[in-house]
Amino acid sequence: MLYIKVPASTSNLGPGFDSIGMAINIYLELEVEESNEWDIQHLGEVLSELSNDENHYIRKMCEHFMTHFELEHKAFKIIMYSDIPLARGLGSSGSALIASLEIINHFYQLNLSEEERIRILSEIEGHPDNVAPSIKGGIVAGYFNHATNETVTLSIPVIKWPIMVVIPNYELKTEEARDVLPDNMAFDEAVKAGAIGNMLVAALFAKNYSILGKMMMNDLYHEQYRAHLVPHFKRVKDVITDNCYAFLSGAGPSIFIVCHPDYYDENRFNLLKLPDCEVKSIEPDQEGVITFEKDGHMLN
Repeated sequence: MLYIKVPASTSNLGPGFDSIGMAINIYLELEVEESNEWDIQHLGEVLSELSNDENHYIRKMCEHFMTHFELEHKAFKIIMYSDIPLARGLGSSGSALIASLEIINHFYQLNLSEEERIRILSEIEGHPDNVAPSIKGGIVAGYFNHATNETVTLSIPVIKWPIMVVIPNYELKTEEARDVLPDNMAFDEAVKAGAIGNMLVAALFAKNYSILGKMMMNDLYHEQYRAHLVPHFKRVKDVITDNCYAFLSGAGPSIFIVCHPDYYDENRFNLLKLPDCEVKSIEPDQEGVITFEKDGHMLN
């Protein structure tokens, strides 16, 4: 039996659009074994509405990879549990995609390297900002070339200040959040946006979290276009202090807050007053996806 644990992720960190992401300590867990027929069992409230049929995302992606690698088709029994809310901008689909490839990589003994897995999954996702950190752990900057399918990723030092995430009680589909983005950006605006993204990376390496926060709060690529889809975004900005910095997690609607340690308690208390949302204190996951063979069940 194979055990898989995949961390959730937040992408962009503000201005690092489609190119920077961070793995976080919320997880998708699976137990997998070969079977005569497909059977996917769901544990916990997050996955309670998923169906056990041919349209299940993990089943579809496993069968996609079998066809992609020209493998004999097999079936699997899967028990899965997740703390990653669906359609909340926390990489739930990316985590499931990673798990699907890990199943195929293990049971067919493909021996795919970390770099090969990131490249394959970035081609499917269209960018590496969710899959790369969930595979490698920590914060990862990535580049994907659509013309050549080349993917390059590098790890970045993780944030040491406390981090919170506000998870609203409504979903936001990635497609809907993509549709509101402009088709083009003026050259001078693109230069400004690129400079802000560059400073974000520099601040992470320098561990200068004041500059980091300012860059997180000054994205020009996507947040201004998506803000109306996430009413909680303005509410969060209205209640946090000057020593805390908020950004949309991926396409939203979840919102991350990086906070100076001295102001953490005050800001957490203020955020807990917001209606119709959950507030979690989280940390970067620095291990990435974990797989190992085991005897017996861990999930129950």
